[in-house]
Parts: sequence; C-alpha cells; structure tokens
Amino acid sequence: MTDTIDHTRKVNRAVAMCSIGMHPESVAAMLRAIPEDVIAALPARLIAQLIDANWRLAGASKAIAAADAIREGCVWDAQQGRHRDIAA
Repeated sequence: MTDTIDHTRKVNRAVAMCSIGMHPESVAAMLRAIPEDVIAALPARLIAQLIDANWRLAGASKAIAAADAIREGCVWDAQQGRHRDIAA
C-alpha cells in the first residue's frame, strides 16, 4: 500500500466482506489490480464490491477465452511456447 497511509485494516475488512474472501490467492490478485489511489479513496464496503466485480469479470473473460479456443480448435501452451491443437 502507500508509504504514508496504511490501509491494512480497511483492506482486511473488505476481504472479510467480499464473497471470494475464502480464496486468499484470488483476493490478493484482485487487490493487486486495484490502484492504490482507488483503495485510498473507497470505503471497505466498496472495495469488497470491486473485488467481487473483478472476480466475476475474470470468470467471464476465462469463459470467453475458452469458447474462442474451442471455436479456433487450439489453445496456447505457455509451458511449451506453442499452440496446441485441441481438435482430437
């Protein structure tokens, strides 16, 4: 968080309020996506809503990417650095 203001208590309250609070790695990822100025400006309740909205957006984005991959018949294999054909 910021050097001058510690928002730890507010963020902890937001995590407790959001629906994905039981998934610490996901919450941490969603929090990293929120600019510090936004965290500073919003109350915990709205930060929790933003975390949950980002989570829903990420899920929708994954579903779109999966549908696109199926339509295209391939996916990107990051470990091997190449496209993989999924049409078996």
